[in-house]
Amino acid sequence: SLATLAAQKPVQRSTVFEWAGLETKPIPVGARRDVMRAPTPTLDELAIHITTLNVGQASHAPHQHQEEELLIVTEGTVETLQNGKASRLGPGSIIFHSSNDMHNIRNAGSTPATYHVIQWRVPGAAK
Repeated sequence: SLATLAAQKPVQRSTVFEWAGLETKPIPVGARRDVMRAPTPTLDELAIHITTLNVGQASHAPHQHQEEELLIVTEGTVETLQNGKASRLGPGSIIFHSSNDMHNIRNAGSTPATYHVIQWRVPGAAK
């Protein structure tokens, strides 16, 4: 089970992740940098990754999940869809997706769009 798997992972303590040290993996819609996915002293899991979407590409179809997440736009122009409402945002903008809300994000600009995703699972939450 996921709970058993999480219990076996070492708890992530304070650390740093240098940009130059993150491996860039090509994905069909652009590129992805996986930063971490591990339990912390207060969370069942903290997952962080960075996505770059090519022009016109979406991360995925609108979907929902139990975990809440923050997206921090660092480059380009994105459009996020939250429960049917679209918002266009640029660098420095922050997107919060609440638990089980329908959402997605797409590159709505003319250059690559990059954003950091920080997602967490709290103890006792439904899986």
